[in-house]
Amino acid sequence: MKKLTTYYFLLLAILSALFAQCLMFAIADCKVAMDDILEGKEWHPWTERAFHCPWWLWIGVAICVAGTALSLLGRPKDYVLRTLLVVFLIVELLILFVTLVAFHLPFVTLLN
Repeated sequence: MKKLTTYYFLLLAILSALFAQCLMFAIADCKVAMDDILEGKEWHPWTERAFHCPWWLWIGVAICVAGTALSLLGRPKDYVLRTLLVVFLIVELLILFVTLVAFHLPFVTLLN
């Protein structure tokens, strides 16, 4: 494992797997808390989708593992892998932001 890109992909795979496990527990707790706070009111559609799609982080783990394998095999050039890594980070951060907003939308609508 000579390339730094290999370590980046490996680190992202481990951190994404840990976060995916934590998110599953957080979603279960959040559902119970939101049911109590909202007292049976309807949730925002984005919140429903966020509750039913916790698997998106596992796709990120699979992409990072594939990036690690590609980096170890040395098939694409290192600059291609770095570009893919940056694009992956931007997409993952965007999805994390949308998920965070989706979890807070019921509370915003509760205040209105």
